[in-house]
Amino acid sequence: MIVQTTRFGKLEVAEDEIITMQTGLLGFSSARLYTLLDDEISSPFKWFQSLEMESLAFVTIDPQLVVSNYKIALAEEHMKKIEADSIDDLSVLVIVTMTKDIKDVTVNLQGPLVVNQKKRAGLQLVIPDGEYSTRYLLFGDKLKYDAQSEEEEKVESADKAPQAVAAG
Repeated sequence: MIVQTTRFGKLEVAEDEIITMQTGLLGFSSARLYTLLDDEISSPFKWFQSLEMESLAFVTIDPQLVVSNYKIALAEEHMKKIEADSIDDLSVLVIVTMTKDIKDVTVNLQGPLVVNQKKRAGLQLVIPDGEYSTRYLLFGDKLKYDAQSEEEEKVESADKAPQAVAAG
């Protein structure tokens, strides 16, 4: 299948690279066919590109890279919907919301994408309020820690610097 996209131009997508999202995504229920685009430059991020709407593409990331203990509960109905026999066949991604300022980039941990790699079928889960956020800061704490460490290093350097003495 050859599709035109606004970000990547023409793409040739093999049949086994097409992911069918059973109920679409929240806000985009009519777009059900997607492909996952890997790019070494943007790794670990991946593009979840719609094959039906040329301008619809989402930046995604494996949630384990963001929150190491991230877990979702899959009901039997979810497994049936995506024809999954085992959780080993599944991969989970979360959508990244990009912003101008890197410290404000967030991920939607409350609405993960679950894909059966064998059957190429997926769905977007909605995890009940309270467990995870739709706007979890991707770099916020890390950037805050780095900035704080940098500031502490400057203070330590200033303390160790030779002191100027006024000649009199």
